[in-house]
Amino acid sequence: MKRIKGVMAVVPTPLTEAEDADLGGTEKLIDFLADHGMSLFALGSAGEGMNLNFKTRVAVARKMAEVNGGRVPLLVGGGGFSVRESLEFIEAVADCRIDGIHVIPYDKKVSGAVVERLYLGIADRSPLPIWLYQNTTRTSGIPIEVVKALSGHPNIHGVKLAGFDLRVNQGFMDLDSPDFQVFGSADTQMFSFFCHGLEASSSSAAACFPELFKDLYKAIQSDSVSQARAKNRQIMTFLKRLPKGAYWHNGESAAEVKYQLSLRGICGETVARPWRGQTEEEKRTSEAVHRDYDYYLQTGELRLA
Repeated sequence: MKRIKGVMAVVPTPLTEAEDADLGGTEKLIDFLADHGMSLFALGSAGEGMNLNFKTRVAVARKMAEVNGGRVPLLVGGGGFSVRESLEFIEAVADCRIDGIHVIPYDKKVSGAVVERLYLGIADRSPLPIWLYQNTTRTSGIPIEVVKALSGHPNIHGVKLAGFDLRVNQGFMDLDSPDFQVFGSADTQMFSFFCHGLEASSSSAAACFPELFKDLYKAIQSDSVSQARAKNRQIMTFLKRLPKGAYWHNGESAAEVKYQLSLRGICGETVARPWRGQTEEEKRTSEAVHRDYDYYLQTGELRLA
């Protein structure tokens, strides 16, 4: 089993104004992130996977795999409400160099037993490794006893752990083993997940500020808790400068991340409806953050206000 280590960028999906796959922007984005050593978590909730049609998701996944070429680990979202839908997506990308397919159980009303049937139905037939996606902010969550049972399946390699209750997360983190990897998520929790011993954690902001998160990971790996804590506080303070209007409407930071990427000349700012992009006022704030981030890249000094 291939282990994922370090920072994993939650990859936004570049789109044209018509909401088709922007393959040129996808190429630039994957090159940008892979060149910075970011592992890739694509077509998840912040990647707008649930807002895109089947054709667009397949086109983007295939392009990402082609451009990445195995340089860094690539997990692609292939989940849906049914086993058949997921298997049809996996079949369409099975010949690509993809390290795994992550699946989130979207239906909150089904039982843990049905969630287990969903994963087994996919994992038993998938030619690509399957990763569980535990996200209690979007679903009712996967019961821990189900994750324990599924962790022994030869084609299920691990779980992405989302949610903000440390008491719950601790039980899932204890399932991490050489044959079943648990990795964390969320900008604000990365420091905590690494301090608890996980080898990898994902971040949406790492997609537009990879240099910042490389610095954080380096500080954590230095084994100086005080140095890492200070770096984490500095970075979290900087990220609070990003406007949150679109985030509070959309539930994810795709609009904010894409606008920063557009300012870096990597891809456009379009998000898929019904999500909204940033307002003109929000863009002005984002542009000020971008200018100060450019100053950071030149000087190493991060302006916090």
